[in-house]
Amino acid sequence: MPTFGPVANRVNNTVSKPEDDGLQRWLDRSEVLRDTVAQLRKDLALPEEDLPVPPVGEEAFETLRAAVLPVLERLLRKGMSALQVALYRVDIPEAHMRRTMQLGGLYALAGECVLRALQKVLTRMRFAGRF
Repeated sequence: MPTFGPVANRVNNTVSKPEDDGLQRWLDRSEVLRDTVAQLRKDLALPEEDLPVPPVGEEAFETLRAAVLPVLERLLRKGMSALQVALYRVDIPEAHMRRTMQLGGLYALAGECVLRALQKVLTRMRFAGRF
C-alpha cells in the first residue's frame, strides 16, 4: 500500500516536511483548493461554515491543517473509534494513523488528512483529463 503524504519517509521512517511532498503546490490552483475543501467536508462530515475555502496561496495547506486539527481533537475526545471511523472515510489506514500519531501527533495527522483529500482530488482530475 502506498504511503500517504510526508509522514512516513520510506528511507528513515521519520516525519518529513510537508513542502517536500510536492502535492501542496497544487493548492495554488483555485479549482483544486475548492475541491480539496469539499472532499475534506465530505470525509469529515463537516458543514460548509466549519471549513471555509481559504485564500489560494502558500498558506492554504497550513490553513486547512489548522482547520482540520480541532475536528480531529473533537473526534478523539469522543474516543479512538470515532477518530478511526473518520480516518476510514478519509482513507488513512489504521497502521498509518498510529504511526503518524507516534511521530507527529494530531497535528501531523491533520496534515495527512489534507494531503489525502488533495490526492483524491488530483486523482479524479487526472482521470477526467483535467490536467
